Amino acid sequence: ALCPTQIDSRKTRKMLATLTYAAIAFQGAGLAARGTSSSAVMAAKKPAAVKKAPKGPADYGGVIGGFLESGGIYDPLNYAAGKDINRLRSVELKNGRICMLATLGYVVQETYSWPNTQGYFDGSNPIATFGTVPVFGVLQIIGVIALIETQTGNEWQRGAPGDIGFDPLGLAKDGVNPAYADAELKHCRLAMVGWLGFCLQSLVTGKGVLATTFDAFQ
Repeated sequence: ALCPTQIDSRKTRKMLATLTYAAIAFQGAGLAARGTSSSAVMAAKKPAAVKKAPKGPADYGGVIGGFLESGGIYDPLNYAAGKDINRLRSVELKNGRICMLATLGYVVQETYSWPNTQGYFDGSNPIATFGTVPVFGVLQIIGVIALIETQTGNEWQRGAPGDIGFDPLGLAKDGVNPAYADAELKHCRLAMVGWLGFCLQSLVTGKGVLATTFDAFQ
């Protein structure tokens, strides 16, 4: 038989064990809740990843010339998406006008050279002839190109793309004629492709364009 002292001792130990287990369980639950709360706070503070919106179709804004050759907007790479279509048209016209002059000059150079005793620009192949120009002359050409590039090309911010105020014949005195605008754009595009073809033809054959053209009929 157990004495009352031993019974009380067993009860005391059992009660202490129960309290210990309860405390451990409570601490564990508290740590788990704290960890969950911390994770939630960190997740809330972490900024969400920003996804870039895909480029939508370009807004051509009714710019003249978009439907000339293809019967619809020809932009297979969607290059104009997200860009100012007026600036792109201004650049297209600028390069096209330069190429129209360059195409004419390419043929004239083959048939006529400015009289000089130094032999500058003397030859039927314009690409080979450029090598006869002295260094200072090349620097002058580059300087003029740089001046044109820095002082032009912003007219689209003030008015119609390509309208630089140069109209000696008064063709646009009553406003831009859509037929003239379409005709200019067609010639610009043709000149850009044509001038590139002239250069490639001269590089391959070593002759001017007229010479190789007439060679085909011999």
